[in-house]
Amino acid sequence: MVAKTSRSGCMDDLSIALPIFEGAEEQDVVGPYEMFFWMSLFEALPPDRRPIGETDFAVDFIRESEFADYFYPKVAPKAKVFTVAPTINTYVMSSGMQWTPDFSYDNAPAANMIVAPGGRGAHDIPARHKDGTIDYIKRVANAPGSKYVMSVCTGAFLLGAAGLLDGRHCQVSSHNYDRFEREVPKAKLVKDPSLSFVQEGNLFTSNGPCSGHATALRLVEVHCGTGYKNNLRELIEYIVPPVKGALVENGKVTTIVV
Repeated sequence: MVAKTSRSGCMDDLSIALPIFEGAEEQDVVGPYEMFFWMSLFEALPPDRRPIGETDFAVDFIRESEFADYFYPKVAPKAKVFTVAPTINTYVMSSGMQWTPDFSYDNAPAANMIVAPGGRGAHDIPARHKDGTIDYIKRVANAPGSKYVMSVCTGAFLLGAAGLLDGRHCQVSSHNYDRFEREVPKAKLVKDPSLSFVQEGNLFTSNGPCSGHATALRLVEVHCGTGYKNNLRELIEYIVPPVKGALVENGKVTTIVV
């Protein structure tokens, strides 16, 4: 399920909503946000910009002047990603940062992709029902034209509460396996802490907070093509060993890397 060819302007058909709420984990939001925003900024850069055989993360991957043309435009490009919350208020996040969303659930633009974060607040399912977060996630995920559903860390609990994981293979923070199996018994949890993410069809679920980076990178590969995924790794200097994930097709789980 990877784009057969790298597609220029690939982010133009995505509108990505990242819900925030009291106690949402900062890293779960900002990690994917940055990945998708940078891909939007540089989507016109030719794919696989690094010449074949050249060392990864070479200094001449992109000229400084060219980087500046993309990164410092006089008019900022329209972002394909936004934050959304119950209301336009300031929320205290899981690690204490205070954030104000771009939109409320009632006035947000149409989205065709949802990224559910974890954090302390994701454990309080009754509160997330009460503030409309789970209904919003369900609405975006089930809307006609919905393309992808993603969670980071314990954001999988929110997807589970929305009924989006029934019969689906998924991942969650490995520190929460037992609780997840109790609270989301209809999901098919892949209990392997070495996996940063599990992908089944259009569903992407991840391990702990920093696993959201690899999960977002995999989604870029699926939607835009491997060439653009390679560009994004270089642009944000994602200098880490290959990260393992799992691809589920027809019930078979295969290990992949990004």
